[in-house]
This record gives sequence, structure tokens and C-alpha cells, in this order.
Amino acid sequence: MTRWTYDPIAKVWPRITWISSPDLETWSDPIWAEPWGIDPSLFQDPVSGDVYLNLMAPDSKETGIWGIYQCQVDLWTGQCIDEYRSLWNGTMLHDASARPEGPKMFVRGEWYYLLIAEGGTDDLHRTSIARSHSPRGPWTPNPSNPILYNGAYGFDNLTVQSTGHATIFDTASGDSYAVYLARRKVNGSSPLGRETFLSPVTWKDGWPVINNGRPILLSESFGDTPDQSTPETWIDNFEGSTLDNGWCQLRTPYTENFVLREEGGIVFRPNVYSLSERDVPAAILRKQTSLNMTFSAELLPIRSELRRGETVGISVYLSEFQHQDMGVRGCKDGPGTGMCVYTQLVRNGTVEYDEVRLNASSVDGLVLYIRAEPLLYRFGYSVANSSVSWVTSIESKWLAFAPQGWFVFEGASFALFASGNGRPWSVGAPEVGFGSVTEEYFEEDIPDCDRWE
Repeated sequence: MTRWTYDPIAKVWPRITWISSPDLETWSDPIWAEPWGIDPSLFQDPVSGDVYLNLMAPDSKETGIWGIYQCQVDLWTGQCIDEYRSLWNGTMLHDASARPEGPKMFVRGEWYYLLIAEGGTDDLHRTSIARSHSPRGPWTPNPSNPILYNGAYGFDNLTVQSTGHATIFDTASGDSYAVYLARRKVNGSSPLGRETFLSPVTWKDGWPVINNGRPILLSESFGDTPDQSTPETWIDNFEGSTLDNGWCQLRTPYTENFVLREEGGIVFRPNVYSLSERDVPAAILRKQTSLNMTFSAELLPIRSELRRGETVGISVYLSEFQHQDMGVRGCKDGPGTGMCVYTQLVRNGTVEYDEVRLNASSVDGLVLYIRAEPLLYRFGYSVANSSVSWVTSIESKWLAFAPQGWFVFEGASFALFASGNGRPWSVGAPEVGFGSVTEEYFEEDIPDCDRWE
């Protein structure tokens, strides 16, 4: 585990911890490792029993040239108990822009293997490997490196790009596979961010060959492994005492931001924060998992009028700088003029706001919709089982990159939220929340090459 804030303003150096359990139910307190870095992995030598911490770390605070480092560690103290050493820094020029990362060490036959990612997390991202007769090295690179790199066929050619952070494993039947991260590039951007891929591995002269050395194509199948199919419609009525595991909150909550009703539904406890603040708003999120789906949420009845600054709604969210919102609030004409459905879209810092009057001081049966398509997000609403009124849309590329100087690669999530937007939720304001959420999926039909009209 790594504690880190990637933030050009609040520079928090990454620290490493691990926990242990004898039964996967009771867990130890965190053990803080002596080195700092990211992408840590513990490797126990099956021959000696020694445990090594392998990680990506800077050579110093002054130069900040990152590389793959290692030391033998005491699992109970986190301290290095032998030399802290540089292992292998991959195949690319090793300077301040180099990013050898994600070390995975394993043993096969007479060899120790060190599998890494390099090239950063964007178009140059790739997988390379070296081997040694000792977990300490020296390491001999595979002459065929990189062993996984769809960017070799053109950054704007194949849909699957940024193939890295691989792990190679064997099945009980002796077959080898690589599981790795990659992104689907759709018209030049990747709204879902990194996704998990699987490819077969064969071995030649003691080196792994991923996908028979061919590029990774979405249309390609192998063996008896089932292809990904269109998921069934998913509905959450918020029944039970805990949220479904697919939901999360932004950052670590320190106040009660929602309650689950005994009869079903979620009621928010709105605070001053919105999705645009780096704090903990009253919001829950779940990852967008398809490029062709509809996310919809039915609001609980709103029994009285909201003020202008009081909002409840849904969002497609990438970061505090990039989220496209739709919800309900008091209309801009002021108190006593009823409530409006509003949309707020952000394009590179430019805000596009619109609202539609509901002509009511209370709301019942309102459903909000986000229709996610490969190239577009559409926003709509319906009232009392009426057909959906689609209000606006935004290109999906606006949910796929960070502002200058910042960094994101997680991909978009859908959010439910309520906020006082800088002010405490007013005394006597109505209770707000959602009765249910529905995710409906459709066939994606994404081409092997990033070609869109």
C-alpha cells in the first residue's frame, strides 16, 4: 500500500505500508517501510526464505530520477536489513522523464524474473522484463523488449493503448497468462481510463512471449476464455444496512454524509462542500464500466422548495476540476419561484449552465439520466413515468484528461450528491436523497482501430 497525494502544490512524498493476517479476518496494524516510493511489492525468495521490498523510488529529492530499487526487509519493523540498491531501470533513456515502475518479481525454473512497466502512463506505456540467477541481480534484459507495447503500431492507430503493469501467472493446468492494464482509445481519448486485460503467454528460450508477439486487438479471442459480454441491468434500491461494495466516497469521510433508510433509499446529509472541492462532500460514486450504458437515479420526493444554493443530483465525475452535473435546485429567479432541473458542464474551464423550470415547489417521481456513449454523454430527466427529456450533451473527451500540471488516469465515475455549495444546509430545508439507481448496458461494438466518423 502507498500513501501519496499527487498534487503539484501539496507535495506529499509517497510512503509504503503493509498489513498481515493469519486468517484474512483479523489484521495487524500497518507496518511502515523505511524506503519511500510507489508501486511496492514484497517478494519472498522460495530458496532462502528472505523477503525483499521492490519498488519505484527516486534516487534523491534533489534530482528526482526515478528507478527500480530493492532492499531485504524485516516484515515486522519495515526496516531494510541489507543494502538499498538500484535493480534495473528498463530499456528507455534513464533521465528525469524516465518512469520505470510497477516491479513484479517471480521465479520460473532456474531464473528470477523482474517484470516492469515503463514509458509513463500514457501513449509510451509498455512492459519490459529482465532475468537473473539471484533476486539481487545482476539483471539481463530480454533482447525482445518491450514484450507488450501496442504503441509500437502507432499511438493513434489501435484502440488498445498504454499496455503495462503486467503480471504473469500460471494456471493449475500449466498455462501461462498475463494480466495487465491498458486503456481503450476512443476518438483520441479514454473516458474509462485504465482497464484490465488478459492475454495468453508462451515461453521461448526462457523468455515470456505475450499474445504470440502480436498486437492486442479487442476482436481477438483465445482458448476457452469467455469474451466479455454485455452485463445484465443492475438496480440498487439501497436496501440493507450498508452500501453495495461498488460504491465509494471521495476521500476519507470524517462526518456522517448519508444514512440508509430502513425502507430503502439513501438520504444525504449535505454539507458545505461540492464535487468541486478537495474535501469530503455528501456524495457516493461508482465506476463507469462501459462505454455504452445509461446511469439513472430516481430522487426521493422533495417535499418543499430548495433554495438556489441547495442542490441534489447526479454527475459523471473524473476529478474536482472535471465533472458534468445534472440535478435539482431552487430556480435562479429566487425564492418562491419553484424548483428547476439544471445542468452544469465544464469544458476546459468554461462553464455551460442551463436550467429547466419544473413549475413546482415540491418534486415526486423525478428520474435523472446520464446516457454514456463512446463519444458523448447526454443528460436528461423524466417525471412520473413520462418519456425522457434530453436536455444537453458533452463530448466524452472532456472526461478523459487532467488540467495542465495535474494528473489522472482512473477514468470516469458516476456520482450521487447533495450540497449546500459553500453554505450549511439551511434549517428546515427538505430531506433529499435517492430511492434507486439503475445501470442499463448495451453492446459496445468498439473497433480494433481508433477510427470514428
